[in-house]
Parts: sequence; C-alpha cells; structure tokens
Amino acid sequence: MKHAGYVVTVLSTFFFSNFFNAVNASMEEAAFLRHVAEQYILAQFPDQGRDYQVEVTAAKLDPNRNYGGKCEGYLTAQLQGSDIKTSSSVKITCTKPGNNFSIIVPVKIKMKRPAFVAATGIPHGSVITDAMIKEVWLSETENQSGAINLRESLVGSKVRKDIRAGEQIRPSSLCMICKGDSISLEARKGGLSLKTQGVALSDGNYGEEIQVRNSKSKKVIQATVRAVGVAEVAF
Repeated sequence: MKHAGYVVTVLSTFFFSNFFNAVNASMEEAAFLRHVAEQYILAQFPDQGRDYQVEVTAAKLDPNRNYGGKCEGYLTAQLQGSDIKTSSSVKITCTKPGNNFSIIVPVKIKMKRPAFVAATGIPHGSVITDAMIKEVWLSETENQSGAINLRESLVGSKVRKDIRAGEQIRPSSLCMICKGDSISLEARKGGLSLKTQGVALSDGNYGEEIQVRNSKSKKVIQATVRAVGVAEVAF
C-alpha cells in the first residue's frame, strides 16, 4: 500500500506540475500575442513624439488556451478594416508548420496631445509663471475644447478667476493683456516696423482686438493682441 500511495503521489505531483506549467505557458503566450498586436498598431504611427503620442491597449486573451508556443519568427499581423479607429482589431496569424492558427485581438487606441494644466491652485489676480503650470498628455476626449495649450500664451498672463490644480486653462480665465496694462504697440507694413508704448483700455487674449491709448499721441486706437503685453496695429 505504501508503494501504491507513493506512485499516486508522484503521479499527482507530475500532473499538477505539468498543469500549472501549461497554464503559465498559455498566460505567457497570451501576453506575448497582446504585445504583438499593440506593437503592430504603434508601428503605424512612426512620427509620434513631440506633437502627439499613441496609447494602445490590447484586450485580454484566454489564458487557458493552448497557443502552441509564442510562434516567434512565424507571425504576421494585419489590421482588420481599412482605417485605424479608437476601437480596432488586429489579426495575428502563425504560419509555423504543425501549429497554424489565427487570432483576432481587439485593441483600444488613444491619441494623446500635449496640454498645459495648473500645477497648483492659481488665485484670481496672479500673474502666471512657469512654476504654476505643467505639461501633460491628454486624450482627445480629456482635452477641453478651447483650452490654451501654448506656454507663451500662459506665462505672464494675468488670472481673472481662480483656477484649480490640474485644471486646463481657458481664455476666459485669464487675459494676456489686461485693462490698465502698459503694453508694447507694434506696427508693421512690408519690411517696415515701428514700435511705441500704449495703455490697454480693455482685456484681450491672442487674436482679439482691444482698445489702446497711444502713450505719445494720446489717441485711442484698435490693436490686435499678439503676445503677452504686445499688440499689433494695422497701418
């Protein structure tokens, strides 16, 4: 009986050892195939970097399926459909002799672009400094419409209402030129450029027209905001 019990124990140990090894192998193969699908999609965006980033997440695959190995060297991947969308699928095919298989891997794709948010709470009346903002990457659904995503449009601007930490900054929250500011007035025509000083009589952000009193002539003129503290006059 001891001998029989010993045999049963050895067989049980052998069975469970092989079972767990097979499960672990299947999990590794599933993870590998997900990685292949993700890398295939990322390879379709060779120019990502400073202007945009792509985040790809493959759906979970059955960890109990026997994939017959990672099939390295025999795999091909192909997009299902003509265009890459936020929800797409990649067909992975293994052509290894004796282990041919195909699998469809769904993937979720996020296109992210740089954006600026408040690094800390910014109270009304503050002048924005570099330390008050930070650059983050946000998906198109997270990126608020109309938010200011240019550092030069933020630093030096004055805050018109409290901004919470982590919040994207909208034009309505600040003014690049505020009423009462002493500003630089620039007039350009062809290769000719003239500069003088003025006082803003209204608030404005990039591209908006404001009223400005010329400090020398005292005339009130219309000018277009071009930068923090800078407005352009047409002539």
